Amino acid sequence: MKLDLATLLLERRFRPPDNWDWSYRTFDDGTKIRYGQVRARKDYEAVALIVGGLGDFGEQYYELANQLEDRNIKAIIIDMPGQGGSSRYLPDQPMKRHSKGFDLVVSQLHVMIDEVVLSAAIDLNDNHKRLPCLLVAHSMGAHMSLRYLSEYNKSTRGNLIFSAAILSAPMLGIQAVNQFTPFLRHAILKLLAMRPTSFVPGGSVWYDGYRERLGFKGIFSSDPVRYEVQRAYFNDPDHQFLVTGSPTNKWLLDAYLSCQKIATPNYLEKIEIPILIGLAGSDKLVDNDAIRLNAKRMKHAELMEIPESQHEIFMEADQFRTPFIERFFTFIEENVLNGSDKGKTYIQ
Repeated sequence: MKLDLATLLLERRFRPPDNWDWSYRTFDDGTKIRYGQVRARKDYEAVALIVGGLGDFGEQYYELANQLEDRNIKAIIIDMPGQGGSSRYLPDQPMKRHSKGFDLVVSQLHVMIDEVVLSAAIDLNDNHKRLPCLLVAHSMGAHMSLRYLSEYNKSTRGNLIFSAAILSAPMLGIQAVNQFTPFLRHAILKLLAMRPTSFVPGGSVWYDGYRERLGFKGIFSSDPVRYEVQRAYFNDPDHQFLVTGSPTNKWLLDAYLSCQKIATPNYLEKIEIPILIGLAGSDKLVDNDAIRLNAKRMKHAELMEIPESQHEIFMEADQFRTPFIERFFTFIEENVLNGSDKGKTYIQ
């Protein structure tokens, strides 16, 4: 089944929430990060920041954003630099998902949260109070989110910013890398590092059959409609700015080094908030053993395994997605909208 964008958008769930607006934040190094949110005065109960995975773009998460908005939770979506509507690291080769280091991305995410999320979280009825904030992320975005939670997640006054997080298939190890012994792993990465801006082995620019190429068919989502969201946007003439191909060798090296950083003692252990982790049972991209191992290191992690689910849980068929979404919202009730004032705190 192939769907064009006009056909896809006939379904309300795939359209943006009412009064949705995309904006940009430009950093001193020239990086432009796109973020979207509803621009309307509305009495929300909480704020949820959504951060997508490798090559993702915000429009993929409209269905989730609508579900949050329907529950009176304000959704904010950030496109990671290098993909989506954000600027590219290699402007003359925009199809290449390059990297300038994950430390830089985490620091920029910190700025975006301080400037965008905290501003959106001011209680409309009492500007001395802040609405509770929730971090929602997938794959690479979940990786960046865990790093943020370990290294930041405090306001200038020392208060927690996010009171909980929900992560889908977090990238804590990459199967294509971890299949090798440590010796071979380092040797291969060292060779690839000699050509940092080249596509990873087997990588390419995006084309119509990109996700059906050898080794990639049937690993993202089994839902025939949600699976078409990326293709519909990437084939649409008005959305060519969203198109991204495979990552570069430099991205792969940076991802591996960042996974190593997360694996260091007392890194994840510093995270103080409850975290719900969705593990896709049939994942062929991220290392599920690494997820299980690292979930045990966190003080308040709940691991939910979804047997036979492919990698993109939020884009999966209802038989896999619905149980996770149901727990998603009960988890929010238990850990975000809890307490005498439904999780609100005074801005000090």
